[in-house]
Amino acid sequence: MALTSTSDVYYDPYDIDINADPYPVFRRLREEAPLYYNDRHDFFAVSRYEDVERGLLDRDTYISGRGGILELIKADIEMPSGVVIFEDPPTHTIHRSLLARMFTPRKVAALEPKIGSPALTASTRLSAAVGSTSSLTWAPRCLCG
Repeated sequence: MALTSTSDVYYDPYDIDINADPYPVFRRLREEAPLYYNDRHDFFAVSRYEDVERGLLDRDTYISGRGGILELIKADIEMPSGVVIFEDPPTHTIHRSLLARMFTPRKVAALEPKIGSPALTASTRLSAAVGSTSSLTWAPRCLCG
C-alpha cells in the first residue's frame, strides 16, 4: 500500500461539512488515497477494508495502548490499567477471554428486560413532555435489540 500524495482529496475528522456527509470523501479516500496522511493533524487514515483488516490483525505493529481517539493519542498520557479497550496483548487477550464469558448471547438476552424497561419508561416520559413519540420510538430498540 503506497502513500498517495498526488490526490487533492482532503479528510479532516473535525470538519463539520465533511461529517455532515462523509461518504463522498470516504469513497475518494478508498479510490485515490487508500493510505492518507493529514499533515495538519498529523495522522494517517487507512480507508480500504482489506488494508484496515490487515492492520487490525498486525498487533505487533499497531497497538491500542494509546487509545483510538486522536486527542488521546496526541496527549501522550498513560492509560490507566484495567481499561480493556486501551490494553494490548497479552493482557487484553486475558481480559477479553474473561469478559467473553459474561457476554454470551443468552446472558445479554437476559439483561434486555432490565435495560429495556427503564429505557422505555424514560422514552415514554420524554415523549409526554415534548408531546410527540415519532422521534423517540427508536431509543428502546436501539438500547435493547
